[in-house]
Amino acid sequence: MSMTKNSAAIEEIKPATERPTENPVGQMLAKLRFENKWTLADVSKRTGVSVSALSKIENNVSSPAYSVLVRLAEGLGIDFVDFLGTPSERFATAARVVTRRSEGRRYATDMGVYEALATDLAAKSLEPMIIEIPFRAAGTAPVRSKHRGEEFVYVLEGEVVFQMEPYSPLRLSQGDSIYFDGSSSHGFSSTSERPARILSVCLVGRGDVGQDRLSGSPAK
Repeated sequence: MSMTKNSAAIEEIKPATERPTENPVGQMLAKLRFENKWTLADVSKRTGVSVSALSKIENNVSSPAYSVLVRLAEGLGIDFVDFLGTPSERFATAARVVTRRSEGRRYATDMGVYEALATDLAAKSLEPMIIEIPFRAAGTAPVRSKHRGEEFVYVLEGEVVFQMEPYSPLRLSQGDSIYFDGSSSHGFSSTSERPARILSVCLVGRGDVGQDRLSGSPAK
């Protein structure tokens, strides 16, 4: 589902912090603008992301939330994972795609560190990711997200607090899972100082995956 202008404005700019992972988004954005002779204003019209936010993303001053990233991909006509670097080989269809341990495409945001899986498949109905969820002090609201489609989350390691409008906060421990409507604002935070790890699988529809998912007021 599309986001409101107000929520989009809140989610666009993410402060730059020390990032253990590569963030090639700015390089890809600059490359696309150069190849297509687009100004920042042109990209803004196509994506709904402000010129100010685009400039900060391109210059690696800020890292976009996942929701902003997918809006960029949708507006510029590329696959979401293309922003995470160029894979060695991509397939439009395949009987199987294997991602070995630690070989997923990593991307850091304030919501967490995403590791995108099965990125060699260009069009797929499911978008699987492993997400490292950071600790947030008591009373600190988790970064929120909203996106089209449905989402399944399984806690791989640690314990998280899941918040989703209009429900009360819910604790999920290792081995617990939850399935929910992604169009409702939602977010996770680790209950301990050590990051928790979750498997997130988002269903959008064949060919739409990576074209409209996460929105975070920071996106991990």
